[in-house]
Amino acid sequence: MDALREIAPFLVGLLAPPLLITAARARWSSAGKTAASLVIALILGICTSTIAGEITQGLPDGLIAVLIDTSLAYTGSQVAYRLFWKPLVEARLRGRAVSQVRERVS
Repeated sequence: MDALREIAPFLVGLLAPPLLITAARARWSSAGKTAASLVIALILGICTSTIAGEITQGLPDGLIAVLIDTSLAYTGSQVAYRLFWKPLVEARLRGRAVSQVRERVS
């Protein structure tokens, strides 16, 4: 059961990139996108720590649990984005761009 508590924030973080992709605008700077992904990871870390009951352990232990869960959620989101979501989105955008060019040519 403890292993599940430790891996849960990472697994939840794997699903965070679609949230950021839909929330972020194309005109956002990279600093804005990074800040948004950190905020989403912090929210996921707090929620995961709350569900696991780690926040009720007191201030120092609860804060460390939130920090660990946030870092695991952020790491999971970055791994998922780089390995899965970014290639998927780029392929879809590339296909859409090709179809728009074909429409303009014809």
